[in-house]
Amino acid sequence: MRTNRKVCTSILLSSIALLVVSAMILETKAASAIVLTPTSGEPGASITVSGTGFAASISAGIGFGPEKGVVDEVVTVTNPATQEFYGFTSQHPIKPGTFRWKYLRGAVQLTASDNGDGTLSDPSGFMSSGTINYTSGYFHRIMSSSTMTYTSDTFSYTTYQFEVTPAGLATDGSGAINRQITVPSIWNETHPVTVIDSAGHVGASSFTVFGSTVIPEAFTIGAMVLLSSTALIVSSYCLRKRPITKEVT
Repeated sequence: MRTNRKVCTSILLSSIALLVVSAMILETKAASAIVLTPTSGEPGASITVSGTGFAASISAGIGFGPEKGVVDEVVTVTNPATQEFYGFTSQHPIKPGTFRWKYLRGAVQLTASDNGDGTLSDPSGFMSSGTINYTSGYFHRIMSSSTMTYTSDTFSYTTYQFEVTPAGLATDGSGAINRQITVPSIWNETHPVTVIDSAGHVGASSFTVFGSTVIPEAFTIGAMVLLSSTALIVSSYCLRKRPITKEVT
């Protein structure tokens, strides 16, 4: 009985310790914050983005609008040496923790995954080191062996509807930013504005767009045809001639 109690106590204490550590990690990740001035406006308007809690003196990027996924993108990968590979994704900033780099070692597919802090890991053990810069999309990896051929690189990650990063955006020595951006040509709605630094810190706020003539992305041509067809069916039903019935007395 005492042994069971000791085991239960150990499990309970371990669980509490794990929860505390997890809370500390989440608090660290949530420490970054941004403020937008103003918080609403039309496309083309200027917004001042002020942020704190980012890593000091590193590059940053700003995404405007909802997230969007990029799946199995093919871009140019430079291979100056047998073990080294690098290049740029076509879109950025990249949401930390979402970057995946698939490649073939002979006929076997391997995947280097984003750790959320700008580094990559590969459980196969064939990669010596790897990095992803969330703000520029620059990726780099060095393999541990030069005796195999690595081919067929594809990339998947999450980015944002628009990139509105000012040229040369970087945090200052205290991890703060204060720059202006321009509201992109996006539909009327309250949209997230997301600041990401190259170390994986994220800060977000929201901006309400009004006065836009852009059709929401959800309203694709197919959706518009469907809505038009539905409207036609409903109108035909409502306007059809109904039979005249005589009242029986």
